[in-house]
Amino acid sequence: MQLSSIQRRLRACVALVVALLCIPAFAGTANAAQFTDIPVGHKFYTEITWAADAGITNGLSDGRFGPNASVTRESFAVYLYRLSGSPAVTLPASSPFSDVKQSDKFYKEIVWMSQQGISNGYSDGTFRPKDAIRRDAMAVFLYRYSGSPQFTAPSKSPFSDMTPSSKFYKEVTWLAQSGISGGYRDGTYRPLINVTRGATIVFLYRVAGSTSVPEVPEEPVEPEVPEVPEVPEVKIPTSFTVAGAGYGHGVGMSQYGAQAMALEGYSAASILQHYYSGTSVSTVNANQKIKVEVFGSGTDSRNSVDLVTKGAWRLRFYEPGAATAKKEWTGNGGERLRVTRVGNSIKVTRDGDVSATAGKTVILQWEGTDYYKSGSSVTGYAALYKAGTNTRATHGTYRHGQLRVSVPSTSYARLIVSNHLDLNTEYLNGIAEMPSSWSAQALQAQAIVARGYAVREMSNYSASCDCHIYDDTRDQNFTGWNKENEGTDAYYGKRWVAAVQATSASSGAQGKVLQYGSSIAQTYYFSSSGGQTENSEDIWTSKLAYLRSVDDPWSLSSINSNRAWTQTLTQAKAKSVFGLDDVVSIKVTARTSGGSDAAATKVTATSSTGATASITGAEKIRSALAAGKSPWLWTFTPKY
Repeated sequence: MQLSSIQRRLRACVALVVALLCIPAFAGTANAAQFTDIPVGHKFYTEITWAADAGITNGLSDGRFGPNASVTRESFAVYLYRLSGSPAVTLPASSPFSDVKQSDKFYKEIVWMSQQGISNGYSDGTFRPKDAIRRDAMAVFLYRYSGSPQFTAPSKSPFSDMTPSSKFYKEVTWLAQSGISGGYRDGTYRPLINVTRGATIVFLYRVAGSTSVPEVPEEPVEPEVPEVPEVPEVKIPTSFTVAGAGYGHGVGMSQYGAQAMALEGYSAASILQHYYSGTSVSTVNANQKIKVEVFGSGTDSRNSVDLVTKGAWRLRFYEPGAATAKKEWTGNGGERLRVTRVGNSIKVTRDGDVSATAGKTVILQWEGTDYYKSGSSVTGYAALYKAGTNTRATHGTYRHGQLRVSVPSTSYARLIVSNHLDLNTEYLNGIAEMPSSWSAQALQAQAIVARGYAVREMSNYSASCDCHIYDDTRDQNFTGWNKENEGTDAYYGKRWVAAVQATSASSGAQGKVLQYGSSIAQTYYFSSSGGQTENSEDIWTSKLAYLRSVDDPWSLSSINSNRAWTQTLTQAKAKSVFGLDDVVSIKVTARTSGGSDAAATKVTATSSTGATASITGAEKIRSALAAGKSPWLWTFTPKY
C-alpha cells in the first residue's frame, strides 16, 4: 500500500518523538553548551536543546543560536524537512522557482517543501529564500505541513489584533486552538512581524507533539516589515464582466413581454391584466389639454434657443398679469427666431436684427393647427435648435398645439418651452415608447397605459416647468411629429396612431385606461425583465396592490436582444462604489422573492485583505453596477 505524503510525515514525527524520549538525561545539558547564547536558564533552553539533539538546527557559524533573529524562508524549509525525518527527494530537471538554483545550498529542502504543497512560492514564480517569514505566513506553513486538517475558525477572534476577515485568520486560529501558539500576553498575535528563530523552534517542538511547555512569553517586537502577500498571492482584477438580463426598473408591464404575448395571440386587455394584478380596462373622459415640457431642464437646460417653423407662424408677447398680447409678429416658414432670457424677461430677435421683449410669456403658433390658420392644407410644425446651430435642441418636432416660452423663476437662469396640446388626439400620437412595427395588440396595450399615465398626471401641474408632464423618461418619451410621421409616407406612424384611435371613443373625447377599483392605475412600464417583474415596494418604497411581481417568461423571448447581456465594470468603478481599497470578488447576496430570476437587492464585494462591503436597493444597484440598465444581475466575473 502506498503511503500518502501526510501519512509519511506523521510517521516520521512519531518516530522522531519516540527517538527523543530515549535520549539520555545528560544529552540536553551536553548539547546546550554548543550554543554560547543559550544558557541552562534560557526561556527556550529545553526546546532549542531538543532541536539541536534532533538535528533540526546546528545554530550559527559563530557558535550562537541567535534566538531573537528572524527566520528566513529557506531556513524554515530546512527545519520542516529535518522535522519530517529528512526524506528522500526526487529532484526535478529544472527548478520550480526562478530565484532558486539547483546549486543552491538548500535547493533540495525548498523543492521538497514545494512538492509537499507547503509553499508554492509567489505568483511571479519566485520563492524569495532570503526573505524573513512573518508570523501569519508561518501559521500557514505549519497548517499545511500538518495536512491542512478540517477546521472551522471561531466566529470570535482569540486575538485582539485579528478579526474573522483578517488574512490567514483560519490558519492562525488553528495554530492557537492546537496549542502551538498562544500569542502575546497582551492578547495580540502580531501577524505582520517577523517570527524569531527562538519562537520558531518552540512552535516546531509543539508540532512534534509536546504540550508541556508554557505559552510563548511576550518577546520584544521586531520592527514591522512591509506586508508581503503570501502564496497564493491575491490577484486584483482589472475589471469585472457583469452578466444580467432585462432593461429598466422592473415594475408593471414589460414592453417586450407584451409584444411576445401579442405574437402568441393574447389581446391587449389580457396582456395588461397579466402585468397589472386585479385591474380592468375601462373608458374615461380624456378630452383634456395637457402641457408637456420639451425644453428647459436636464441636459437641454439653456437660456437661449432658436425656434423655426414649417409654414406660416404667429408670435405673441405677454406681460405679467395681461390676458392679451402687447405685441404680435407674423412670418413665413424657415425664419429663425432667436429666443434669449435677459434677466427675468424674454427677448426675441428675428431676421433683420429686429428684437422685442416680453416680461412674462411668448407664445408661438403655426399654420395648420387649431390656433393658427386651421383651415390650411399645409402640414406645419415647429422645431427647436441650439442657438446659432443646426443641431436640434429637443428630441422631437411639434405638429399640434402651440409652444409657450416662459421664465420659471428668478433664481434659475433658464428658459422653459412647453407644448400645450390635446391629450387624447394629439399628445398620445407623439408617444415614442414602443416600436410602431410591433403587433397591434401590443401597441394598443401601450396606448392604454400611456393614456392612463397622462390622465393621472393632469392633477400634477407645476409652474416651475409650465407642465403636467416631461417629454422624457422622467415621465413618457414624447417626440411629437417625429413619431406620428414615422416611416415612408408615415407608414409606421399611422400604425401607432391607429392603436391610439382603436383605444379611443366618442371622436377622441374618451379613451381606454386601466383601473384598479374606481381609480386609474399608476401604469408604470419598462422595456424587459430578467424572467419576472417586481413588486413596487421592492424597487421603490410604496406598495401598490396591482403592481405585484409576476412571472415574465415572455421577456426572455428571442425577439429581445436584452434577454441576456454583459457589460464591463472597471476596478476603479468597483472600488468607488463599494468604498474598498480594491475589489477581488463581487457576488449577489440577496434578491427579491422569486428565486434565481429575481432582481438583486444586495451585492457584496470582497477586497484582497478579506474586507467586505455591500450596497443595497435594486435601483441603487442598477445605477451603480449596471450603468442604469437592469437590476437582474447574475454574475460578476473577474478579468485580469
